[in-house]
Amino acid sequence: MESSQGHGEDEAKRETLAGTGSCQFCHLTVGVAVAIAALTLIAGLLLSFIVFVILTAAPEGSQTLKRELLEQLQQCQKQHRDVNLMLHTVTQDSRCSLCPEKWLWWMGRCYFFSVGLQENRRWNESAEFCRQYNSSLIVIEDSAEMDFIQEVMTKFPQIPFLWVGLTDAKQEGQWLWGDGRAVQHYMQVMVEWDADHRDCADLRGGASLFAADCEEYGPWACKKEY
Repeated sequence: MESSQGHGEDEAKRETLAGTGSCQFCHLTVGVAVAIAALTLIAGLLLSFIVFVILTAAPEGSQTLKRELLEQLQQCQKQHRDVNLMLHTVTQDSRCSLCPEKWLWWMGRCYFFSVGLQENRRWNESAEFCRQYNSSLIVIEDSAEMDFIQEVMTKFPQIPFLWVGLTDAKQEGQWLWGDGRAVQHYMQVMVEWDADHRDCADLRGGASLFAADCEEYGPWACKKEY
């Protein structure tokens, strides 16, 4: 009996060590990939600037110099594409996923779209779901993030709207994001259809925000910092 128990403990230790090693491998691999990408990008930007300055100032007859510089620029662009491919390959490795399963990684954050659950929830229930995963209903901080969310929505026609972290429940007409900032703190947007009984906001096509009854059921999106 003791032998069997000892064997089980050894197996558990090996699995723990294997998981730890995999995690360390992922962080190391992703860290190296990001470092290489950053250096390549900096080098590419610097080279592009130098080429621009030289080509602008070079005499008309310096065709050989121009040709050599353009070849170097093309080589740098190729290296940039190769690094992008490497980053894509690394982040597609399931061992190196920086987000929970079924979450999406974008710009250093993890996003969850409830369409995969095939269920709808009220605004408060959606917010509670996000909190259970140490996240919150999406606070849209800039136009790039808005474009990303809109792109995801277009891939799922069954998403007519998404609950987002925006409400005027504390004071009617004063719309605040989940972080306490006013609705126009990040972008010049307005909440349409505002009314006394519509205290929660949803996001629809065309990057439009609409006031809705918090008791309505709908899909939602969470965001968490990595």
